[in-house]
Amino acid sequence: MTKNYLPKELMRLVESFSKLPGIGQATASRLALYLMRKPPDLSLEIAKSLIEARKKVKSCPNCNNFMFDNDCSCSDSSRQSDILCIVENTVDVISVENSGEYNGQYHVLQGLLSISQGINPKDLKINQLINRIKNSEFKEIILATDPTSDGEFTAQYIHEKIKPYCLLITRIAIGVPIGSEVNYIDKNTLAKSIVDRRKIG
Repeated sequence: MTKNYLPKELMRLVESFSKLPGIGQATASRLALYLMRKPPDLSLEIAKSLIEARKKVKSCPNCNNFMFDNDCSCSDSSRQSDILCIVENTVDVISVENSGEYNGQYHVLQGLLSISQGINPKDLKINQLINRIKNSEFKEIILATDPTSDGEFTAQYIHEKIKPYCLLITRIAIGVPIGSEVNYIDKNTLAKSIVDRRKIG
């Protein structure tokens, strides 16, 4: 039987880190050991930030993006109110913002439609999106889902549902590599894809 040379509390920390997406056992171990070697202030700062975020950051009922203290970008008067960018998740919002080429509204789907994974329109609250579009006057709607099979399927499905309510529906341009994810694209490529977006249909 292999003896465990780490205290159970430290092993519990490693297991907690390993539950995060993209974090394997080796990376989780390195993170845990790194924090243990640093002054306690760093661990306390991270723990405090996480607790505060969980307590004060909520999901906006209008756009599904995260908001602080009931203050969301979709109610920011300095942003264009007549253009809407539909993305998969909040990480994609950050990526589009970093491109420096967009200052409109967002709608976060919190996922993509997927036949293989059994994710349907109800899971993504697409009816909520359609109602938002019906009750607004968007002059353009940008479909900025990933150029993967699920991303393309989601974009096409949404396009069919919203085309009666907006004259200009665009898709981010092919400058984005096929099979890639929006949050991994460098900001210059993403900026070009937004500038060169194309009309659908």
